[in-house]
Amino acid sequence: MHSQRYLRFFHYISFVLALPLFGDCRVPDESGPSPPQNVLLRPGDVVRNTSPPLGSNRKARTGSTDLESFKALQLNLCNSGIADCYSNGDSIPEGAEYIYDTGPNVVTINEICSDDIKQLQAGLAEAWPSDYTYSVFMPAVNKDTNAPYKCKNQFLYGSAVMGRVPASAWKGVEAYGGQYTAQDAGREGRIFACASATGDHFVCTTHLSAEAESIALAQCKALTFEVLPYLKQLSTASGKTIVGGDLNMEYDQSDAENVQKCVPNGYTRKGDGSVQHITFSNDLRFLSRKTHGLRHTDHDAFLVELTSSRAKR
Repeated sequence: MHSQRYLRFFHYISFVLALPLFGDCRVPDESGPSPPQNVLLRPGDVVRNTSPPLGSNRKARTGSTDLESFKALQLNLCNSGIADCYSNGDSIPEGAEYIYDTGPNVVTINEICSDDIKQLQAGLAEAWPSDYTYSVFMPAVNKDTNAPYKCKNQFLYGSAVMGRVPASAWKGVEAYGGQYTAQDAGREGRIFACASATGDHFVCTTHLSAEAESIALAQCKALTFEVLPYLKQLSTASGKTIVGGDLNMEYDQSDAENVQKCVPNGYTRKGDGSVQHITFSNDLRFLSRKTHGLRHTDHDAFLVELTSSRAKR
């Protein structure tokens, strides 16, 4: 009787010790965020670039020395080479110069080509010569081929976010991008691009459907109610959050597709009086907004000045 018990015990111990040979037997961690249902993440299409501080610079710093200041700039530069608003590529140097002049912390940019990023990011780096800068570019999708959409010059066409982080606070940046499942009948698959600057801020941009406001609203809700919380949790981002873009919807309380319907709790939206909007988390406080007419695109530059200070000035 005792020998049979010892034999069974021996078999049990041998089985337990052999478990690692059959692979990882840990229970899967299901505590992570659930992936958004109304988008397709496309990490292989995202293009990220980071640049160290310039150091000595031919231009004076234009970025604010106020540590509580936070500016967000939205641009639609219409540089595909295909649309009627195209201006022979001149919107790119104009946009880069305005980025330098205003010294934003983050920039959200629509309708550009992948080869435009270098010049635009250089404008931000000149505004903040002592800081790291980054860019995250996401191409639109050609729905006929499921491949990245191309500009007339054959570089990729899409949207980008850019930002700066003080050198002392730089911990890197995570890049994300994806395509909405709700799409209009056009060839361009609408997308979003996001960046998580570790420990500093989180920013997204998008350029929504121009053919149907109902589709634009569905896309906007997918970004703000699904993608935003998912990616922030995935990247463990907290604090300052910005969503800027050409949403192709206006603020109109009498409209079923009122852009305000895609503003989550805990966020505030400011618009340019037309279709460009900047939405920000409520740990930032609104100070002012400004539109500036650009000569080489059909959209104004839209600048929102914020502060992390809760005391009113």
